[in-house]
Amino acid sequence: MRFALFCTAAFILAACGQPAAPTAGASSDATAVDRASGPMGAAVVPAAATGPLDERLDCLRTSGGLLLIGHRGGATRDYPENAIETLERTLQAGTRAMEIDIAKTKDGKLVLMHDDDLGRTSTGEGLVMDHTLAEIQALKLETGSKVTEFAPPTLEAALAWAVKNNAILELDKKRAATYPPIIAAVRAAKAENNVFVITYTDEQAVEVHSLAPELIITATVNSVAQLDDLVARGVKPDRFLAWTGNVEPRPELWSALAARGVESIFGTNGARAEGLDYRYWDDDDGSEFNKLAADGLPILVTSLTDKTSRQVASETRKAEACGL
Repeated sequence: MRFALFCTAAFILAACGQPAAPTAGASSDATAVDRASGPMGAAVVPAAATGPLDERLDCLRTSGGLLLIGHRGGATRDYPENAIETLERTLQAGTRAMEIDIAKTKDGKLVLMHDDDLGRTSTGEGLVMDHTLAEIQALKLETGSKVTEFAPPTLEAALAWAVKNNAILELDKKRAATYPPIIAAVRAAKAENNVFVITYTDEQAVEVHSLAPELIITATVNSVAQLDDLVARGVKPDRFLAWTGNVEPRPELWSALAARGVESIFGTNGARAEGLDYRYWDDDDGSEFNKLAADGLPILVTSLTDKTSRQVASETRKAEACGL
């Protein structure tokens, strides 16, 4: 992505002017807003965001900053996956971007839910696709240890929250959902500057970019040649983030993609048995996260947002300075 309109280095909070771009009128134009105290009892003022999302990502890539993404919203023992209240808690704790999962109900509505089945994360039973929105919103969300008072939210509500709070949502479509209504919801919420859209195949990446060329999409990239093929098929590098897996860091690939103007994403999320989050924190020394940033990684998905954000505070301050 091109870093053309940021006038100074990454530590400057404001950019030079508002460019004309497909996303220029969307929610990134908002300045910081005051909010009442949230579930943690402490008010948070969102960092200022200036310019379209792709230009803020350019700033991130060239500044050495690190944007953290809270996996499934940043769930904890007290806050469940994919709840508005969890997104709010994650934001107040210092992480501005969250990954959320989108499922489709029996009556065609889009809700936040990771599993096809309701049983693991809510008081319901059976498949999401076999229940109406009203039935699902009558349920309560569960963590691994408790039933909460929080109900499954709609995608519409999550997008409105993100726009209001200058947050970023990484949208993960589950099997029953399709891209066109997700894109329509983003546009209706004027959330073009508040989302990344996950795709899982090259074909999906081409499809989504064709349907919504103004949106930032992500897709798996294992080589520069694969990126070149996507570009040849019409995907623009300034609207593209490269998912590079969650198994082993790939600094050489990150550097090669950065040279093409593409930001890389890596995940330390995963089950306790294999997730790097837990391996890196087993000795209570999270310096591996700092090394990821030093090796050129600009975006990290983690399941342990709070302690990781404290570990990489200097790197995330650079992301803040870019409006992220």
